[in-house]
Amino acid sequence: MNNLLITMSGGTTSVINATLAGLILRAQKSNLIDKIYVGFPGIEGFLSDKVLNLTDLNDGELSILKKSPGSASIGTTRAKIFDDKILDLLSEKFEEYQIKYFVNIGGNGTIKQSKLISSKIDNVSVAAAPKTVDNDLGDGEFELLWYTPGFPSCVNYWYHKMLMINNENYGAHSHDKILVSQTFGRETGFLVGSMRMFDVNRKTPLLLLIPEDNQSPQKVLDAVDNKLSEHGRVLIGICEGYDVGQYNSRFDHTGQKMYGSSSSTSMQEMINLLNDNGMQSRGYNPTVDQRQNFEYTLDSDIEISYQTGEKIIENFEDGNENFFQSYSRSGFVSVPIDKINNFSRKMRDEWIDYGGFDVTDEYIKYLKEFVNVSKPKELFLGGKLYEV
Repeated sequence: MNNLLITMSGGTTSVINATLAGLILRAQKSNLIDKIYVGFPGIEGFLSDKVLNLTDLNDGELSILKKSPGSASIGTTRAKIFDDKILDLLSEKFEEYQIKYFVNIGGNGTIKQSKLISSKIDNVSVAAAPKTVDNDLGDGEFELLWYTPGFPSCVNYWYHKMLMINNENYGAHSHDKILVSQTFGRETGFLVGSMRMFDVNRKTPLLLLIPEDNQSPQKVLDAVDNKLSEHGRVLIGICEGYDVGQYNSRFDHTGQKMYGSSSSTSMQEMINLLNDNGMQSRGYNPTVDQRQNFEYTLDSDIEISYQTGEKIIENFEDGNENFFQSYSRSGFVSVPIDKINNFSRKMRDEWIDYGGFDVTDEYIKYLKEFVNVSKPKELFLGGKLYEV
C-alpha cells in the first residue's frame, strides 16, 4: 500500500486546516494514495503511534475542517532536529504504516526537519507546506514565496484591532495617554508594519517599533514625546522581538525563543520605560488570538491555503518528490527541498522608514497586492463619524 502521512509543526494559523483539507480531499481522489494518516500531535504523535486515520472524512466534514482555525484538528508540535536514533525509528514507523508520501506543514524549523528526513530516508516522498502568520518564511526577493498562508488574515485582524485600539485611546487619553500593542513576528516587522493599513494617510499618532530598525530607548522616548506634544496621545505598535530591555527568555526544543513563555514582553518593557519616564501608558497583547481568530480570516487566504494542499498531491502524481510547495505572484511553484539552505527573510529596506518609526508606502503597496481587508465597523469619534 502507498499511504500518506500529514503532520503539523510549530505555531498555528487561522487557515492551516484549509491546507489539511485540500490535501485530504485531493488524496481521496488520487489513485496513488490508499490511506491518509495524521500524527496527533504532529510527528511526535506519529512516532509514539498516536495516529488518526482520516481517509474517509466526508464532504461535510472536510468543508468544516477547511474553515476551522488553529491546529486542534490534528495537533501541532515543536520537535528538536532529529538525531540518527530518531531517524531510524521514523524510518521504521514509515515502513510499519506503509507511508509512501509525507507532508509536513510548518515554518522554517519544519523545512529543516523535512530536508533532513528526505536526505536520510529513502522510498518516501517528502513535501513541506508553508504556514506562519509572521511572513518571515521564504526568499528575500519575495519571488518564490509571495507571502505565507495565514499572514493575510492576520493583517486583516490587526486592521480591525487597530480601529478598536484607536477608538479606546481616543476616548481615554485624558488619563491613558499611550496605548502599546504587541504583535507576533519574532524579529521581523511584517505584522507590526501592517498596522499602518488602518491609517494609510497617517492621520493618527501611530509609532511602529520594527525589529529591523531597533532604535535606542531614548530615541523612542523622544518620538513619543513629540507625538504627545502634537496630539496629546500616542498609539504604539511593537513587535514581540523588539529589543527594549533585558529579561529572561525561554526557548523551545528547536532553540527558538518562546516570547509568550518568557519572564516579560517587549510590550511590558516598553510600558515600564514610558511610565518610569512620566508617560502614562497601558498595553494590549492579544497573543494567540492573532492566529486563532474566527472572525477576521479572509476567504482568499483560505482558498490559497486549500489549493496549496491540492497542489502537493498533484505534484506527487506528477512524480515530484522532496519539495517545498510555494506560491509566487505567477502561481504555484515547487522548490526542490535540497536547494533550500536558508528560507528566512526580513523586511526589505525600501519598506522601512528608518528612524521614522513607520513603514513606507511601498510596504502598503505590497500588502494591498493580496490583502483585501474586510468591511470595518462604523464608529463615532469626537462628535462625528470616523472616516476610515
